[in-house]
Amino acid sequence: MTPFQTIVMGVFVALIVVGVGVFSLFGGIGGTTGTGSVVIWGTIEQTAMDKILTALSEKDKSLQDATYVAIKPATYQGELINAIAAGVGPDLILLSQTTIGTLSDKISLIPYSAVSQTDYLSSFVDEGQLFLAPQGTLALPFVIDPMVMYWNRDTFTSVGEGNPPQYWNDFIALAPKMTSLDAGGTVRRSAVALGTWDNISHAKAVLSALMMQTGDFITNRTAEGALVATLGTKPDNGSVAPAAEALRFYTDFANPSKTTYSWNRSLPASYNAFTSGDVAVYFGYASEYLSIGERNPNLRFGVAVMPQLQGASARITSGSIQGLAVARGARNPNGALAVALKLTTAAAASVVAQEMGLPPARRDVSVDTSASSVATVFVQSALMARSWADPNAAAT
Repeated sequence: MTPFQTIVMGVFVALIVVGVGVFSLFGGIGGTTGTGSVVIWGTIEQTAMDKILTALSEKDKSLQDATYVAIKPATYQGELINAIAAGVGPDLILLSQTTIGTLSDKISLIPYSAVSQTDYLSSFVDEGQLFLAPQGTLALPFVIDPMVMYWNRDTFTSVGEGNPPQYWNDFIALAPKMTSLDAGGTVRRSAVALGTWDNISHAKAVLSALMMQTGDFITNRTAEGALVATLGTKPDNGSVAPAAEALRFYTDFANPSKTTYSWNRSLPASYNAFTSGDVAVYFGYASEYLSIGERNPNLRFGVAVMPQLQGASARITSGSIQGLAVARGARNPNGALAVALKLTTAAAASVVAQEMGLPPARRDVSVDTSASSVATVFVQSALMARSWADPNAAAT
């Protein structure tokens, strides 16, 4: 070989060595189980996420290079958008149904070749379908927090009721029995926190649950994946839109002229009213269970599935879901996808659920709820949970 040929051969050999090293580092073709350094951003508390990563990395050493950075929910979107624009963003981000609209252009689609749609649908809870797009998925479901009904046992027994309501219509009879008004019409004790907005802790989620139970899912995606509004769609027979009926039912509880009147804007936040024992029923997330008990250790309360429409075939509640998405411009996209896949396996979902005190985001994870009626409700509610892709949480 001539000196020139020797130099050229040396260059090719060097490129092959570098290429093999890169694929090995990022888990590509011919790579090892290593994923390389992966940075995750989200709004889950730092301590909780650190515990999850530590527990999982003890079983899978490739996760030892995955680090998490907790961002305050109020500034999360702004910080994330600015970091990605500056080229210093994370590799993975936690995406929720409230941020899917504003952050969908900041992530890289996970192709169905990596996770088939069939496997996705059979593995994750129904609410995970929010992340599906025509060519792939926006995120892999990581944690779900379903909405449930908290009820005051003492208030119910005081009026001769031993069980919480199963259907929304049950409140029509319960409200007059449980709501206590003084001579001036001021609400002293309320049956249920419904009807207003600012002082109901999760008004948007509660009203969404009512609307979705009527069949109106507020937004939908076209065949091309574009997000469109469907709120207020009327049936073909020209009758009143189901969402309008849900809104009317909701607001009747704050209408003094109705027998169901039990709430108004002068009352404290529904969470505070429930923990103080001043409202019999409060609609909140599963993640609030421990804080309610800590706020008032003397409060005797139970947990039940969200009320349903009587005669409806599908059981639905609202849910807050977060999924792991590969950030656009990630420095280690292959490693990010590998970590996302590892963090959303059935084994990982079991660890996440245990550490977070929430039901798993996968439907194929077996949970022993025989010793806890609360856990039973949480698991049932996670399977029932649905939501809608929010294009702009503040505006909607």
